[in-house]
Amino acid sequence: MEFKKQVAVTEGLLFVNGDEGVSIDDLKFILETNDETLINQIINTLIENYENNEMSGLTIQKFNKVKFRLVTKRENAEYFQKLSNVKTETRLSTASIETVSIIAYRGPITKAQVEELRGVNCDTIFYKLKLRNLIQEVGKSEEVGKPTLYNITEDFLKYFNLSSLDDLPKLKEIIEEDEKDIFNRG
Repeated sequence: MEFKKQVAVTEGLLFVNGDEGVSIDDLKFILETNDETLINQIINTLIENYENNEMSGLTIQKFNKVKFRLVTKRENAEYFQKLSNVKTETRLSTASIETVSIIAYRGPITKAQVEELRGVNCDTIFYKLKLRNLIQEVGKSEEVGKPTLYNITEDFLKYFNLSSLDDLPKLKEIIEEDEKDIFNRG
């Protein structure tokens, strides 16, 4: 199959598979190649085409280090949000962001441990984060009572446009930024 056809097929696969995305291994199987370099060239060609086309509202997002999906460009988000009539809140609350951040940095972690760090009950927040599929149960702790352990999901990575948890800012960088803000205010 010629390169142009492989690019077209890959674009179609990204469209058809939606939010689940397509893995490098899926593409190697479907395009009948073991050449990962070729797969990366195909993906990079699509990314460049979307980035250089001002009349396209789409781009390709890499997530979970080995998967790709077709997504809308961020600069048009306000228009796309008008279309969506979602029952859950469009944006995460500050409390939800704090909670899911603790889970991302410290997970797997129990709800009680998160509540101890935050100093407040997190029942409702956990419910909303599970509803949005940003966190999931991943097992039981060895603590007394065997409480449930939680960790983030692939949807968390997609929501925050991360390839992996390695893309999260390091806690040291965040603390340094906060200290700069404090000193610049006064």
